[in-house]
Amino acid sequence: MNISNYNRFKYIYPLRAEKSIPSSGLSLFNEGEYIAQPKVNGSSMEIYTDGKHVISMNRHKQAMSHKLDVQELKNLHRGRGWTVLCGEYMNKNQKDENDKFWNIKFVIWDILVANGEHLLKSTFLERVKLLEEFYPNNMSKAYLHGISENCFRVESYYSDFTKIYNELIKIQMFEGLVLKKKDGKLENGLRPDNNNMTQLKCRKPTKNYAF
Repeated sequence: MNISNYNRFKYIYPLRAEKSIPSSGLSLFNEGEYIAQPKVNGSSMEIYTDGKHVISMNRHKQAMSHKLDVQELKNLHRGRGWTVLCGEYMNKNQKDENDKFWNIKFVIWDILVANGEHLLKSTFLERVKLLEEFYPNNMSKAYLHGISENCFRVESYYSDFTKIYNELIKIQMFEGLVLKKKDGKLENGLRPDNNNMTQLKCRKPTKNYAF
């Protein structure tokens, strides 16, 4: 894993899956090469924090407003130096597994900076394990591990993608799955299209897109 010092705020474009596949193709990815993570229907948000300060950004390199408690976001900091987390801000009035609206939450699905180091060349699998170390398993919601009252981490799956997809899309707030190549390495997020070659999305059909 190559690392690079990260000692002050510098924007990094978040990872984004651009290529889509239909659910009928999920069975082709059950050979151990990919990790699957639930895709929640929120707004992409990054949290930059050194434990004292918090900067919230969207995927367009703009400051992002939200209604989350700033101290709760500061508490996501781990280790030393800066931490940069990628996730979804739940602000679309989506319903959870209890058919209740689930808003003003932050759901983490990746980490780009830890202990003041930009995790360049780290693999998806390495970063999944790091997130599990920082935020231990505590599945307090369907497919999500609770960290605090309003902050969560997605579960990661290594097989049975079709079965998992068919179950989670019954819940309104889940759009589908994102498949991430285990050994896909983190590129420097200088542009929005960095890091989009090692992941795929599989979304349930809606009036806005076929899949």
